[in-house]
Amino acid sequence: MPYFTIVIPSYNRGHIVGRAIESVLNQSYSDFEIIVVDDGSTDNTKEVVCQYLDSRINYFFQENSGVSAARNTGSKLAKGDYIVFLDSDDYVNDIWLKDFFTVLQHNLTDVVICRSKITEDFKNDSSSFLAGTFAINKNVFYDIGMYDEKLKFGENTELNWRINFNNCRIKTIENSNITYDVTYSQGGVNSQNKVDFFYYVIEKHKEIIQKKRKWAQLLYQIAGVNCFQLGRKKEGVKLIWLGYFKKPLHMKSLGRAFYYSFKK
Repeated sequence: MPYFTIVIPSYNRGHIVGRAIESVLNQSYSDFEIIVVDDGSTDNTKEVVCQYLDSRINYFFQENSGVSAARNTGSKLAKGDYIVFLDSDDYVNDIWLKDFFTVLQHNLTDVVICRSKITEDFKNDSSSFLAGTFAINKNVFYDIGMYDEKLKFGENTELNWRINFNNCRIKTIENSNITYDVTYSQGGVNSQNKVDFFYYVIEKHKEIIQKKRKWAQLLYQIAGVNCFQLGRKKEGVKLIWLGYFKKPLHMKSLGRAFYYSFKK
């Protein structure tokens, strides 16, 4: 059985998914399988994937269900001990899996996280928790509930919360081994998806929101700003002020509340 399973969800990404696949095939560490989950594509995704004759690559088609459902499908098919998710428009360097493996061999850990590069800003790396930045023990992933398929935005953030609040053992890698390509991103630029994420998670994670007041403040205020962008100014001001009072006397938060209160 392979040590790693790489799950690549893809929806109408026939023009770019090959780059992600090839970056995995070029790994210096070779004990892995790739599962490409085609989430109902109507383009040439299947033809692109099936042109690779490497026996480690597996193609699976499902009706369009969303990226989180596609990732979960791939995880259920996984034979590896550890699962790594990689989006079809992103790519990795050749030591990506080797770095994960080295840490896992020398530590009792459930999750290993590396840093990433963002295509809009190659000079700076990021510690954001994104698909491709982490390897997670397969059974741990199952136990904490896998990806929440109701989310269209913030699904990695929400998964990361559950990893932390289930006291999973985590190690980090300082290398930036994945490039996150924002060119093809869609959900992350949709203000409505961000607002929907906010209302969903404050209900799902009431206990976390109550304990982590700094997180709550940021969540409320980000949602408020996105309401402004959607033209819902009254709702936006309300959320921004509610965010401020989650952790009063935070001056930047207070300044944001006054700014949007008088913004036309």
